[in-house]
Order: sequence, then structure tokens, then C-alpha cells
Amino acid sequence: MICRKCDALATILIRKEYWYCNTCFTTNTNHKFRACLGKSKTISSNEKVLICLSGGAESTVLLDLVHSGITLNGTKKLRIIPFFLHIIETTTEEGTKKANFTMEQCKQYNFNLYVINIEDYYSTNNNILSNPNTIPKTKSKIVNNIRLNVSPSIYHDLVIKIKRHLFLRIAKELNCKIVFTAETTTQLAKRLLSNLALGRGSQVENDIGFADQRDKSVRILRPMKDIMNEEIDYFVKVKQLSYVHDYSNTKIGLQSVINNFVVDLQDNNYPSTIFTVCKIADKIGSNENTTDVKNCTLCQSNITLQSGNLTAVEATIFSRKMCFKQADAHDKIEVTQNISEDKNPMFPSIYETLCYGCSRNYSELDICKIPH
Repeated sequence: MICRKCDALATILIRKEYWYCNTCFTTNTNHKFRACLGKSKTISSNEKVLICLSGGAESTVLLDLVHSGITLNGTKKLRIIPFFLHIIETTTEEGTKKANFTMEQCKQYNFNLYVINIEDYYSTNNNILSNPNTIPKTKSKIVNNIRLNVSPSIYHDLVIKIKRHLFLRIAKELNCKIVFTAETTTQLAKRLLSNLALGRGSQVENDIGFADQRDKSVRILRPMKDIMNEEIDYFVKVKQLSYVHDYSNTKIGLQSVINNFVVDLQDNNYPSTIFTVCKIADKIGSNENTTDVKNCTLCQSNITLQSGNLTAVEATIFSRKMCFKQADAHDKIEVTQNISEDKNPMFPSIYETLCYGCSRNYSELDICKIPH
């Protein structure tokens, strides 16, 4: 087959349709990365940017793309001041090995790497950063204990929220107004379906879109949102990059089921599945009245104030009540009046400090064993 760009012998097939030679493929991937940033026009010259690395294939490609953009000459040069961050997600030896590997990756490009522990989420210190290129000491095992006490689906969702909070916190310590993460089209398509299943449909705009603007001072950008995991795999092979497996991706739970469902459709009969799902997500916006909302304490998403209409949450609580005792017509009034009380075991603090998704997560946690 012939490369669709330069008529040379093709070596790479994307989505069972587009053939590329190695050179044109890497050039096209770099173009997608820069074009995604260029279309948004959100980054000014010499902007300080926090770049979050996990050591996995996606973050390895992001590191290489950033380095290529910075070393370019001319108008296409990526004019940013990068800071690199890695979060150790587990207190086991694997977490330290992964941090050391990511640090070696950055050294190959002459970049410094800041490393923190996910347990720093519970730290009350104003500054949680240590010197660059150093591995912090093992912290307490709060997050590991949470993993043992909740379902895999809840744990995976909770870790995403904790890491997002740490990204913002470190960005503010380093005076960065922009954060880069390495989510690809494939990952975002899976997250869209997971969000809908977990009751976070109203948060799609910030969780799946190019920019997460829930924080007023720091924006989280996803410059690889137009690159699929299929392209990530080819890019790693062509440039002979090394990486470690991203153990933050759970192997069981709701996310795993959705992952298998999407990948099977994509690989077998419908090669445009992921692309179509993400295009739908781009068209989903929030129609809420932002003047009449609160922010969730955990994820910073908008909490729509309770209305007079019966919502899905209220219907769920009413159905649960019906399972335990006989209900009459007056029970609906009692349920809707008490739904926002902190003593509600099914949805604690809902409509007050937590959104539906975070309230459901919080109800599964062993509250006595974790900081408030």
C-alpha cells in the first residue's frame, strides 16, 4: 500500500482505512498535538505549564511531543515553560519503580521531574513539593485502605478526582495557570460512557472536553484528545520509546466492562466508534443557570439547587424506602423534604456540599477511618 501523504511505501494502517509511512505518521501525530493547542488559543508565549506524567504509553508520547514542540524552530515552536509532575499512586514497591522510571524518562530529555505521593491529598501543609528529581518517603496507607473498603468502580472514580485536585494544587504552588494531561480519544470515549453510568452526565463538558475550567485560576487541557490509543501504540514502536504499564487503569469494575465493550466495537466491526463517541461529547454542554448553583467540595462541579420537580435521585430514595416499608402518597413529600439531610445514608450531603456522583462515592467510604 501507498502512504496517503507522500506516496511512499506505507507501513502503518490507522482505523483500517488510512495508510502512512513512518515519517508521515510521526509528522501527522505531532501536527494533531500542536493543532489541538493552536485551535484553542489558550496558551500565551512563555506560559508556565504543569505536565502530568504517569510513566505509561500515553504520558510517554506526551513527553516526546512536548520535547519535539519545544525544540522546533520557527512559528510552530511550542513556547512554554514546562514543569513535570508524577504522582505515586500506591505505597508498594511498584509505585517507587514507576516513579524512578518516569524520572529517567525526563532526564533523557533534560527535564526535571517533581514527584509527590497521592496521600498528599490529605496533607494540610501549604507546600507539599519536595526538590525535583527526588522520591518522597512512603506516606500512610489511607488510599490503599479505601481501595480495600469500596468497589473497584468507586475507587477508580475517586482516584481520578483526587489526582485532579493534586494537579491543581501543585500548579498553584508552581504558579502555573495551565495543566497538560495525557488523555487520548480512546480514554475520553470510555470516560464519557463511564460518567453516564456513574451519574456524572452533567459533568461531561469538563471531564471529557478539551478544557476543564471548573477551577477559576487553573485550566486543565487535554492536548492529545484527537489522538487514539491505536496511534499511541504505533508512535511508541516507530520512535522506539519505552514505558511502563499504567496500573491506575482498573482491571475489574464498571470501567473494565465499558473498556471491553468499546474496544470490541472499535476493533471488530465499527472502526469509527471511539471517534464518533468523542464527537458527541464535544457537542454536549451545560445548560444550567450558573447563578443558582453551588460547587461540589470534591470535584468542583456545579450542584444544581433542589427544585420542586421529582428528580432521579429522589425517585431512587423513594424506591429504596418502599423496599423497607409500606409507603403511601404522603411519603413522597417526606422524602423530598429530607433528601438534603447529612444523615441520609444513601446520598450524604447531597445538594449541600457534594454532587450526586461524589455523594454516592462518599456513602461507600468508611468515614470513620479517613479524614473528613
